[in-house]
Amino acid sequence: MESIANLREELVSYIKRKFYTRRNITDMADEIVNQAFCDVPVDKYNFGYMSTACVRRAYKVFHRNDCDNERFVNLDLITPLIDESSFVEEIEKAEDTRFIFESLQILKQIEQLIINERYYGNFSFREIAERHSINLNTVLSHHRRALEKLRPTLSKYFQPPVLRYHYGQTRKPANV
Repeated sequence: MESIANLREELVSYIKRKFYTRRNITDMADEIVNQAFCDVPVDKYNFGYMSTACVRRAYKVFHRNDCDNERFVNLDLITPLIDESSFVEEIEKAEDTRFIFESLQILKQIEQLIINERYYGNFSFREIAERHSINLNTVLSHHRRALEKLRPTLSKYFQPPVLRYHYGQTRKPANV
């Protein structure tokens, strides 16, 4: 009987060492070992067989807990992290992004392609030209035309440029 108690202690220690990165492993190790002892026949009570059974049981328990944690979010843990102003900002960003994507629909297909690859794909104009076998100057002119079409729609997102004179005086452009 003492050997089974020693075996349990060794297995609990083994599980704690093996899964030390898992949260609550100190609490779960005893339960995992007890369940493994219930699953394994008495004639297989040796460290090699039992350690394998415990590891398999641990993976099942962790998988079940991970699936449960994915479905249920503890709002008490998240609520302090959520700042109401940042939440509102995130919603506004999402609405702005939707508005920008909707405004891209007024462009020709080639212009949409160039704008998407330039600003969302982070490709240079030369890379866009090479990818689609288009002359670089054609890509540049399509880009310029697309920006001209989008400027009235998206003007609320851009600040008018401030022009600086030689002596530090500033003025706004006349056409804005």
